[in-house]
Amino acid sequence: MDSYLIGIDSGGTSCRVVLCDQTGRVLEKCTVPGHNPNADGFDALEQSLRRGLSAVLEKRGGLSAPLDAVHLGAAGGEGGNRARLEAMLRRLLPNARALSVSSDALIALSAGLGRKDGGVLIAGTGTVGFLRMGRRLPRFGGWGYLADEGGSGWHLGRDGFRAAMAGYDAGLSATALTALYEEHLGMKMCDAVPALYRGEVNLSACAPLVFRGAEAGDPAALDILSRNAAVLAGTVERMCRVFAAPLTVVLTGGLLREGSLYLEMLRRQTAALPVSLLLPDRPPVFGAVCLAAQAAGLPEDPAFSEHFTL
Repeated sequence: MDSYLIGIDSGGTSCRVVLCDQTGRVLEKCTVPGHNPNADGFDALEQSLRRGLSAVLEKRGGLSAPLDAVHLGAAGGEGGNRARLEAMLRRLLPNARALSVSSDALIALSAGLGRKDGGVLIAGTGTVGFLRMGRRLPRFGGWGYLADEGGSGWHLGRDGFRAAMAGYDAGLSATALTALYEEHLGMKMCDAVPALYRGEVNLSACAPLVFRGAEAGDPAALDILSRNAAVLAGTVERMCRVFAAPLTVVLTGGLLREGSLYLEMLRRQTAALPVSLLLPDRPPVFGAVCLAAQAAGLPEDPAFSEHFTL
């Protein structure tokens, strides 16, 4: 009898579903809208999962198909949500032998390290770090923009907004960010302040303006990137202290891409730590498939990664 594994990478924007055989070969794949249950509710997420799972299982009996294991890595998949999401999967896939749920951070870690212990640092609209130490999953930050110190796209956009107030706020140095923000927002910075408090300014969407300013050599933009990279470096340092051994940290998220000035700053600021920073060459959904294979009791096989091709 054929064996089937399903890996799911469910983010706040998109949800990727992949059906594989036990060797890691992709049989079917589908992308549907993503929903964080904390923001959009569980019903919206269940509808998307039903749509994606139905698509990849259409040729194999639909949602009632027998499956060896399914792993869902979900934004909002930690804490008390995990049991609800596991129950949701059981309703959707009644003949799956093994079902498991984790945060999206854990599947990103597994995409880079397989089943090995190590760390993951996500830096996008928000930031969060996790370690995997056997069954322990210590967490580092990820409490949202109001509680976290910095490092995220929101913080970059907020700090850029502050710097762009030069000319209105005495003592701030002139910066190219003022013109960049005014062009992006379509208004003068003095008008952007009340718009900000009316909820009409998306600070996360302003983060690319800081990168543009930094790439042009603007001192204020470079300082913003450096200060926020230092927050991420501080997170990596805390992870190293807890791990207490040479550590590999998988980097993921829109801010930490190869060639990014932000990534280069983070590398410089962590150079003295006993850590290797790794950009994975497989997507997070591969990590979900790896965790499904583990739940199915399959031995770890180096060829599994080679067979996985989207």
